[in-house]
Amino acid sequence: MENKIKRQFLNHLHRDKNLFDDFQHVDNFYTLDQQIVSALRSAHPIRAEQLLETLTLDLLKLPVSDEYMSVRFYYRGLVYHVIRLIPVDNPNVQTALNYTSALLILIDELTTTLDFIYAIPVIVDHLTKMMAFLSPPVSTNPNVTTTIHLIEDHLKEPELSLPWIAQQIGLSNNYLSALFKQEVGESVPERIRRRRIDASIADLLGTNLPICTIGEKYRFASCTAYINTFKTYKQMTPLQYRQLFHT
Repeated sequence: MENKIKRQFLNHLHRDKNLFDDFQHVDNFYTLDQQIVSALRSAHPIRAEQLLETLTLDLLKLPVSDEYMSVRFYYRGLVYHVIRLIPVDNPNVQTALNYTSALLILIDELTTTLDFIYAIPVIVDHLTKMMAFLSPPVSTNPNVTTTIHLIEDHLKEPELSLPWIAQQIGLSNNYLSALFKQEVGESVPERIRRRRIDASIADLLGTNLPICTIGEKYRFASCTAYINTFKTYKQMTPLQYRQLFHT
C-alpha cells in the first residue's frame, strides 16, 4: 500500500512539474496572499474581498486537470491559517471552530467559477469575524456608518460625492475624508467608484444591456471611464467579465 501511494505521489509530481515555472506568477500569488491576510487582520473586509477575487481568477488560469482544485486548496488553506491564529484558551474558540467547519463544507460544495466568486463575501465575512476574536471589538463611528448608508442608497444618483455626503452629515469635506479613510481603509470617492462597479455587475451578468448603458446607469462620466474603472477593480474589462461567466 505504501508503494502504491508513493507511485501516486510521483505521478502527480511529474504531471504538475511545470505548474509553477512562471515565478512571476508565484510571486504575485504570495503577494496577494499576504495582502489578504493583512486585510483580514486589519478588519478591512472589502479590501480582502477584492484581493481574494483577484487571486481566485488568477488560480483559475493555472493549467491543471481540475481547474477548481487549486482554488479549493487555497480557500481551505486560508481558513486553516486563520483558525490556527486563535489560541485554544480564547473564549470564542468554539465559535471559531464552528465557522471553520461550516466554511470548509461550503468550500467543498463550490463547483463553478461563479460559485467561488459569489462565495467570497460570505467567506471573508466569517474570516474577518474570526480575526476579530484576536483583539477587542472596534467601535463603529456613526458618521462613517451614515456615510456608508448614503453611498449604498444613492449609487445611481448624480449628486453622490464627498461634498454632498459631508453636507448631509454636517461635517467638513476634509474631516469626513480623513475619518472615513482611517476607519474603512479607503477614501469616500474610492468607495463610491468601487460600489458602483460592484453594483453594475448585476446588470452585466443578469441583463443584455449594452456596456455603455450600464456605465451611464451608474453615473460614470463616459463609457471609457466605466470600462477603465471596471478594469482597475476587476483586472478585466466589463465585456471580458461578462464573457467569463457566460461561456
